[in-house]
Amino acid sequence: MRILITNDDGFDADGIKSLKKIALEMSTEENIFVVAPSANQSAKSRSISYKTEFRIAKKSDNQYAVDGTPTDCIIFALDHLMKNKKPDLILSGINWGYNLAEDVFYSGTVAAAMEGAERGVLSIALSQAYLGAEGGLNPFLFAERCCSKLCLSIYQNFSPSTKKVAFNVNFPANPKKRYPDCIKITPIGRRYDSNFTINLQIKSESSYLAMIDTVNKNSSSTLEDDYNNCLDGYITVSPISMHIIKEKSFWELKKVQF
Repeated sequence: MRILITNDDGFDADGIKSLKKIALEMSTEENIFVVAPSANQSAKSRSISYKTEFRIAKKSDNQYAVDGTPTDCIIFALDHLMKNKKPDLILSGINWGYNLAEDVFYSGTVAAAMEGAERGVLSIALSQAYLGAEGGLNPFLFAERCCSKLCLSIYQNFSPSTKKVAFNVNFPANPKKRYPDCIKITPIGRRYDSNFTINLQIKSESSYLAMIDTVNKNSSSTLEDDYNNCLDGYITVSPISMHIIKEKSFWELKKVQF
């Protein structure tokens, strides 16, 4: 099996090192390719370096660091590096921090998987929830133990990818049950409020210093979604696609007289 690995935390992130170990349980070293951003690209969504030159550095056989976004990485890998022999599977992550609910619209990790799916390759985004300081323990150990089994199950049931669907997987900080009883298939959630807020420092009447940060306390509108289940200790698996039209509003809009 040919596997392409990417992420949005950067080429040297701990999560991608764990993902390499996971991929080696599914394939061989010569069939595993790593194409990842050279620096952190979190929350870049599906941003691309449009008509802007960027550098790509070959780190070793099958490993490349890209001075661009996660989506840039997928485009380079599928349009050039693996053009003549596409990967069977794309794994994006393991992201440090969950990508639940509306996070999927902001996440570079999820965006890379979506780009792969749009190009006909089965793609899985993988993220790890955390509670803060981990006391020196490897926070990806649980994922390392069960991720290859989970990914292989998805691959065996959904490859080849013909419907341009990606899968968003989130590992809990504190697993509630042993694998595979800890897996829940869930819809993408919807929080009551935006998960981001702005912090401002007023420097003068015409100058501000600003930083966007996450909201410390938030909640979801349904108990059955990915947000509540992952925080409750379950691995959540959700199929996602670029088909984002709101069906009900679409048909309501068709009735409007302009």
